[in-house]
Amino acid sequence: MVPFFSGSHFNPAFTIAVLLCGGIELKMVALYLISQLTGGLLGAVMANGMTSNEKYAQAQGAAFTVLQADELIMKALFGEIAMTCLVTMVVLLGAVKAKSKSPLVPFLVGCTVIINILVGGDVSGTCLNPARALGPAVLTNYWTHHWVYWVGPITGGLIAAALVRILLGDNTTRLLMK
Repeated sequence: MVPFFSGSHFNPAFTIAVLLCGGIELKMVALYLISQLTGGLLGAVMANGMTSNEKYAQAQGAAFTVLQADELIMKALFGEIAMTCLVTMVVLLGAVKAKSKSPLVPFLVGCTVIINILVGGDVSGTCLNPARALGPAVLTNYWTHHWVYWVGPITGGLIAAALVRILLGDNTTRLLMK
């Protein structure tokens, strides 16, 4: 029996990008997305269990507190797109592209996320993951500007997939300029 490895898909934006670049089969996507959203909800429940309900509700899931002013919405959306695109490129080029696959991908992704948090924390809260945004929104019933944390990361993942498929992928992945 061959063991099943998930590929550590914790982010719907990554899963969609990896699918578009041929890294997983379509039949697995729904299972991954359900698991990711469930994980986001369970993570929020555990985080809520580690603090008082009052403090958790005030935090609104941490990322959301940055988006209190309407004039920051487009900056936050751009930040989520750009930062998710960057980390998705690391995933795609390090884990999917045959010529550049590396066992260091988990480390590289972690470093990229840390840099994104340091650079973009004040811009959008650096959520980068719709599944991570869903849990706190459900628990606090705070939906103001929640769409930013879905549209931004998924758009960033789609841009990264397009770059790999058009320009940066190997001959089996790239659609143009083979």
